[in-house]
Amino acid sequence: MTDEIPTHVAWGRGDLMAIAAVRYCLGRQTYIVGDCAAWLIAAWPHLSEGARQTIQRDVEKEFTRDDEARERNAAHKPLGADCDRADWERVRALWEEQT
Repeated sequence: MTDEIPTHVAWGRGDLMAIAAVRYCLGRQTYIVGDCAAWLIAAWPHLSEGARQTIQRDVEKEFTRDDEARERNAAHKPLGADCDRADWERVRALWEEQT
């Protein structure tokens, strides 16, 4: 018997659990953002193209909202504090390196 969990179980139907995890972490602060970013970077090659596109769209949308909030000098920043945004920048590099 192996200790490995099959990908279709680990990520859920259509990688839904991976998408849900990222959506939960977007906008959060503290340790969860760094942990999510590290996990996502490691998991990225194993996710379906559809899941990667959905996650990319969601993250880019939050970058747009965060940029606008920072321009307005708003108290609430959609990507969290500067250190949280830096973690999302590491995630963003996953697709920016491909373009």
